[in-house]
Amino acid sequence: MIIGIGGVSRAGKTTLAYKIREWLSQNDMILLHQDNFIQPLDKMPHVNDHIDWEHPGSLDFDALLKSISENKGIHKYVVVEGLMAFWNPKILALMDKKIYIRISKESFFSRKTIDKRWEKEPQWYLEHIWNSHFVYGLLPHGEANVLQLDGESCCIDEMTKQFLGINL
Repeated sequence: MIIGIGGVSRAGKTTLAYKIREWLSQNDMILLHQDNFIQPLDKMPHVNDHIDWEHPGSLDFDALLKSISENKGIHKYVVVEGLMAFWNPKILALMDKKIYIRISKESFFSRKTIDKRWEKEPQWYLEHIWNSHFVYGLLPHGEANVLQLDGESCCIDEMTKQFLGINL
């Protein structure tokens, strides 16, 4: 089963992916983070002289697609998480289950301002992250096998387990 997890930055994608890994046998699954499939820095798109991590051109989707294809024959579960998890049509077509985590703009800004992994981002870039998500991060309308989660509420674990058919 190939499981996609998408949502805006800081929505809880990686946290949920790690929880799924805890629920499943480590031998049965592999977790693929889009952040591990970035382009070389000299090929990265820019916005206002700033690397545009929010643009599909920042990711090597061919390498991610290859990794998904290679791992689906080895592992029972392949979990793909990232803010553009659903952007590439070839990757989207491989996904058996899709989980989209949404949060409010206020929560995004609050969580992003305490995120110090890339130092302090300028306010205009935070707005760019938020707006880019609506261009490159949403699920296309009409997709099947979708679970929409509120990244600000409780009960995500149980809803996800039920959706994925995980009985513990």
